[in-house]
Amino acid sequence: MVAKMKDFTKGSLTGISAKVTDDDFKRLIPKERFTSKEWLQKEYDLLWSRVWQWACREEEIPNNGDYYEYKIGDESIIIVRSETGKLNAFHNVCMHRGVRLVEGEHWWGGRGTLNNFRDMFKGKLRCVYHGWAWDLEGEISHLPGAKDFAPERIQKSEICLRPVRCETWEGFVFINMDMDAEPLLEYLEPGPEKLAKYKISEMRLKHHFTTILPTNWKYGVEQYQEGYHVWATHVMDLNDVGAFATLPGGRRAGAMFGEGKKGPGEAGYPEYGKPTIKETPPDPDAIGAVTVGEQFERHTNFWEPDKDIQTGVPKGVKLCDLKDEKITDPRTWVRTAMENMVMQGRLADYELDYFNGLSDDEIPWDMQGPEFMRKNRRDACTAQGIDISDLEETELYGFPTEFRFFPNMLGPIAGNTYGLFRSRPHGDNPNEAIWDVYFMFRYGEEEPPEVNYETVEWDNYPTDRMPRTFLQDWRITPLYQKGMHSRVLPGCRFNKQEANALHTHLMLDKIIGRDFEEVVED
Repeated sequence: MVAKMKDFTKGSLTGISAKVTDDDFKRLIPKERFTSKEWLQKEYDLLWSRVWQWACREEEIPNNGDYYEYKIGDESIIIVRSETGKLNAFHNVCMHRGVRLVEGEHWWGGRGTLNNFRDMFKGKLRCVYHGWAWDLEGEISHLPGAKDFAPERIQKSEICLRPVRCETWEGFVFINMDMDAEPLLEYLEPGPEKLAKYKISEMRLKHHFTTILPTNWKYGVEQYQEGYHVWATHVMDLNDVGAFATLPGGRRAGAMFGEGKKGPGEAGYPEYGKPTIKETPPDPDAIGAVTVGEQFERHTNFWEPDKDIQTGVPKGVKLCDLKDEKITDPRTWVRTAMENMVMQGRLADYELDYFNGLSDDEIPWDMQGPEFMRKNRRDACTAQGIDISDLEETELYGFPTEFRFFPNMLGPIAGNTYGLFRSRPHGDNPNEAIWDVYFMFRYGEEEPPEVNYETVEWDNYPTDRMPRTFLQDWRITPLYQKGMHSRVLPGCRFNKQEANALHTHLMLDKIIGRDFEEVVED
């Protein structure tokens, strides 16, 4: 007797999983998943109302009585630190007539405190309309004019704040509106085990940037889980916005030099160690195809096996030979690379300071560039009292892992750094997404800096504080979304380098269904 498959379009999502097979690459994923308001509403009803989603960091709610507002669609969730120091979460709505109780300090939500309220409302969740108030366990504590209500309408069980599941992992605070959801740590498997050695709980947030991208939220998740786009978007810079990825400090600085698979005259690819130009580009299969995608039951991972590619300096080049037409001094070249990496959120300020404090005699000029970058990272961390000795050489830079926790938390973690992305739908518009960028670092003896919260324009953001390579990615967003509306486009086709992106849709198949698609039954 064949066991009946669970219907994940109802009930909790406990136990959900998806596996990409060869047959899945034959599908056309309906474009309506990116353009339809009907599909977006189903995502709100069936996905976002039942899935664990990352809301904030614990250090953003440091004191009893502090709170954080997290928004998803029409829903607003309050996460508050109670009088006992515990984190509780509630739907942010007055049970009298629906007024929102608190607001974060930004348009998208964010931090706040109940400790500056006056008189009887200090440390309470209160409604500014009629003065109802609740304690930080969600129980009603002040109800003006109670005698004038019908008794059955003000029963404590009816007017308490509606709870939301709230659990933490490594300092991240997650919420789930489904009170029957499986425990967070079970849902996140195998991520916590795979990322444990990076000691994320010791990291602190430095920057939080937010923008509205002119594209569906799933685009952001998909693009950052595949390397297929890297050759065209970043190395060749086909958008002509600036080949930032191949400049000093860029994620593909090494792509300026040939890989040696094909010598001069063979398909136009340069020999190893010779600079490339658009007329003699690097082999596409030596760029995107070397990245590895992995799919687990619910989550995915994206990583790059080559430990030298993402160090911000070219592979196969000694420090003494790092120079180009604009920067002829190797020390200046390395310093420029590091300065660019600080702006990209890939290098801590103290690593740059450590390098600047080295004398010329202390720099091993005959050392390969990538090897020196790893040495400088280890030495700078040690000087700060930060222990990264558990990390292998392959785990210090680049993409040793870019774990995606379904549905929308992802980003590369390497060494002492974590660059995190989060993509959410923006209201009822399937053509826009709220995109968050977090840059986190481990800090030792020095105090972590004050967090910089900043709303930016996707096409005009501060490049002294954000990676310029984002412009290469984000310039695609309006082109992508507009193209989705074309009457001649039947849907999206994915190749094996894009299996992680396809995995997202297999999960949505189970959670929502296969609307707008002709499904051939076996």
